[in-house]
Amino acid sequence: MIESAIFEPQNVSELKRFFGENKDTYHEIWVVITKKKAANPQPVSFNQALTEAKKQGLIDSRTKTIDENKYMIRVTKRIKP
Repeated sequence: MIESAIFEPQNVSELKRFFGENKDTYHEIWVVITKKKAANPQPVSFNQALTEAKKQGLIDSRTKTIDENKYMIRVTKRIKP
């Protein structure tokens, strides 16, 4: 398994496709989100990214600021109890 990937989706369909194709390839996926104030409309919102991640069995664990216009959220596979 490859350690990590950084992906900046241009729309929800692209994010959904990326998760489906890569969730078993990478240990973690960092999804770049453009803030609302920097893009109107936003390519993908935080809530949309989380919804798609959960549908694919992924869970978010942290965020990281890139600059004043963008940040990343980290998603990984859920650990089953």
